Amino acid sequence: FRPHIFRPAATLAMHRVLCLALLVALLNVLQSHAVNVLDLGAVPHDNSFAACQKNSKVLEAAMLKANDTTSSDHVVLVPAGYNFTMFHSSFDRIHGVTLQLDGFLLISNNITKVNWVNASAALHFTNSAFITVRSTNSMGGIDGQGYDFWWEVILTGNDYRPHTIQMNECHDVVFHDVRFFNSPQYHLLLQDILNVHVYNVQIWVDVAQQRNMLEQHGLLHEGIPTFPLNTDGIDPSGVNVLIENITVQNFDDVVAVKPLTKKNRYGPCSRNMTIRNSVAYDGVGMTIGSVPPNTDTNCIRDILFENIVFHHPFKAIYVKTNPGNEGDGLIDNITYRNISGTDSVWYPIWIGPQQEQQPDTKGTGCSFLYPIRDECPTQPRVPVSNIHLHDIKFTGGVTLPGVLLCNETRPCAGFDFVNVQNSGEFLVQKDYVCKNVQGSHMNSSPNPPCF
Repeated sequence: FRPHIFRPAATLAMHRVLCLALLVALLNVLQSHAVNVLDLGAVPHDNSFAACQKNSKVLEAAMLKANDTTSSDHVVLVPAGYNFTMFHSSFDRIHGVTLQLDGFLLISNNITKVNWVNASAALHFTNSAFITVRSTNSMGGIDGQGYDFWWEVILTGNDYRPHTIQMNECHDVVFHDVRFFNSPQYHLLLQDILNVHVYNVQIWVDVAQQRNMLEQHGLLHEGIPTFPLNTDGIDPSGVNVLIENITVQNFDDVVAVKPLTKKNRYGPCSRNMTIRNSVAYDGVGMTIGSVPPNTDTNCIRDILFENIVFHHPFKAIYVKTNPGNEGDGLIDNITYRNISGTDSVWYPIWIGPQQEQQPDTKGTGCSFLYPIRDECPTQPRVPVSNIHLHDIKFTGGVTLPGVLLCNETRPCAGFDFVNVQNSGEFLVQKDYVCKNVQGSHMNSSPNPPCF
């Protein structure tokens, strides 16, 4: 028999204070053993060319120092209260290193070609493993200063915008409690990766600025951008990916799962991904693709999106193929579950060819005004199958419930809509555009007419 020990509230409060004090002390100890970029000569609060070059080199040197197996310092610290403007840094074969962003990195908006033409990302990791990018105060991160880059591509057509972070052939990667702002292009491009966890991440793009600049150049139709600035949130291709508890406002794809082929390290398919418990504002979908055909077979399968809330999305549920005349592809077993959205600006659901037109290109051939303008060629080389929409609710739609558009020689199959409620004014038409799709529906309104 053990007697119950009564602890008054004051005692419990004191224990909490002591625990918090110990935690702070532990963090101070960890930071004291970190590789602080200031100690290696990083120049804070200076956007000059010389400072940007210096900070880029310092960050590379800090990562290499933390990567040294003889060192006990495996954390690179960007300290709170400081910002460091940089161009681009590359990291190859980094193992077991944490990049701790308690302060801010700023991508230089000196956009001359010499600075960016050979750099695909501001921070580029290759062949690396057990990498963590975090903020211990949930306040640090990376500001892409994308505004000037966006103007450059609109005015000149010259597009050498960097992504914020790019990873290629990396495994066992974690991002958490970090903030990303106004990337020139994608915020996180994670290519051919294995075992990745992204959580408690915020991505924010100034959509008002983007909308204004597009409108000034006739690139906005009824509030809809007629080509994207490609400020995607997170674009993963790989295996075993969990993305959760993210908040994104970005005027483009929120999360866009990209394909792998049999030639990729972790191919032959992007698969086993879950994206859940997240909120999106002014986005263009929790997205599959786009998937063009490939001679080595582009493939995405076994992807789950669940517990997602959209606020005034352009698209919300978005599965897209892309043109191409060689090879093939596959999109299979994609589930959207417990998804809700309010005030959809364009199409709450789109499954079919991608609508896109990059600057100075002809685009994909699918009109942004489809189905008002009946121009949207379908893709027979990339079959789409087993798409599951369960417990979906959209309200306040403007144009139409959605588009389900497949090729007549290669119809989509295995679609099921269960408790899909989709309501709004629907000024274009009251039901779905639904062509060459085989499926079933239950307790849904409206029902796709071709099922």
